[in-house]
Amino acid sequence: MSQSVIMSVLDYEKLFKQNYERLYYHAHAITHDEDIAKDVVSEVFINVWRLRKSIDLNTVVSYLYTSVRNRCLDQLKQRNRHVPLMEEVINDLEHYTETDWNEYEARIAHLRAELHRLPERVRRVLYLRFYEQKSNQEVADILGISVDGVKKIIQRSFAQMRVSLGKKMLKFVPLLLLSCIN
Repeated sequence: MSQSVIMSVLDYEKLFKQNYERLYYHAHAITHDEDIAKDVVSEVFINVWRLRKSIDLNTVVSYLYTSVRNRCLDQLKQRNRHVPLMEEVINDLEHYTETDWNEYEARIAHLRAELHRLPERVRRVLYLRFYEQKSNQEVADILGISVDGVKKIIQRSFAQMRVSLGKKMLKFVPLLLLSCIN
């Protein structure tokens, strides 16, 4: 039987500082709403503090991501929003372990590095298309390029990231873009 360790204030502060931003981007990627994402992450951290006497410190990060995901889905259900790609990604993430989350975080860091290597124009297209959720036509109008130009920029950047990140992460690229484009 493992011995229960009560989370200290310092443990909690460290957990919060290390994970709040990533959890916010994770929630935002699911809900596409800044306020809901902030509220969800705050609620989850409040709940962690309430459970500090019984929560397993070894699996707390997985717990955080799972709780954020579940609360986001509840919010979407309440708003009757349907986000098919996010549902597919969320279903894949449902059974992630601590090791899987660490790998996910490493891939986000790798994607950030890849994004910063892209030309400014490509980053701008990706930002407008995925973070601001503009249509290809809207992106083209804003940047003064053709819709085909926008499509080609997105296709080429995704191809680069597929090579860099591996095929396993292909379907996660939009989610990762949402979580670290800015």
